[in-house]
Amino acid sequence: MISAINAESKGYELFSEQVKTDYPSVVYDFLERYLYEVDSLERKGDFVEQKMSDDKFYFISGETSDVAKINAGMKFELKKSAAKYYEVAWYDSLDSEVLRVAFPMDFELILGKPKAEIEKEFKNALKDSTEYKAELPDEQNIEQLDSIVYRSKDVKNYYLESLNNAKYYYNDSVSGYVPIFTEKDKWHSAINLFLGAISDVEGYKIRVEQSLYGYKKETYTITLCEWLNYCRRMRLETYMSIEEEREDGLKALLIAESEDLGFNHMFYLVIPSDFVSNRDVKIKAKVNAYIPTQNVKDLYQKYVEREKKQIDFER
Repeated sequence: MISAINAESKGYELFSEQVKTDYPSVVYDFLERYLYEVDSLERKGDFVEQKMSDDKFYFISGETSDVAKINAGMKFELKKSAAKYYEVAWYDSLDSEVLRVAFPMDFELILGKPKAEIEKEFKNALKDSTEYKAELPDEQNIEQLDSIVYRSKDVKNYYLESLNNAKYYYNDSVSGYVPIFTEKDKWHSAINLFLGAISDVEGYKIRVEQSLYGYKKETYTITLCEWLNYCRRMRLETYMSIEEEREDGLKALLIAESEDLGFNHMFYLVIPSDFVSNRDVKIKAKVNAYIPTQNVKDLYQKYVEREKKQIDFER
């Protein structure tokens, strides 16, 4: 049985549209495209083993010819391993395994483009006219820090304890736990704003200076709403640390991690001191996009080494 071919994507239809909607994942389109390509090369008699070896794509069970037995109605299993690999298996009507493949969580492989090209598309990937709406806090997942401040539990750190994904609240007798967003507590307010705890972000803009391949840079402006919606759409985990308060505002580090694709975006931010009361402030960000996860530690170390130096933003 030959799987149907999706003319739009030039790939096999290995997953139903219902599955893609109900259980979204970046791997569906990749596998439909990649297995179609491998199967096509095999049918032409071309040598595909070297390509798969270079891509670190493996058939755990089955072989290339078994791809033609797969269709969108078959039961399948998708899982991630601790070794940063995806494993996908398909089963026939008797629950016998037909094919099992494994491949790395590598954004260049999965997106089918080199990093330099993907970097150039970051600006357009951020464009989104949808209104942002923060999720309500889970009261079972909030702990008290002091007499005033509460924090989300199960906090995850990224290299440093201060660089984490915590959101901060105060307890209102009428409304319950409310995200902190006041002039009196700028540090927690800034973190809540950029980690998506605040719903009303209309008006905030970020002036981005993005580093590109070949020591090039691109400057453009996005809305905070676009950034938050992008993080949600891409299922990114965000971590933030306020480094210091300076004359021109709060200096902060923001990291957005894609576990699904194995990359991180790193933002070096300067947030003007009056950001709570003034939405016309010019928030500035120097951005390194699509950093392979294994390279983040080195780039972060370079940042730490120059931490005491002021980021050279244009005024």
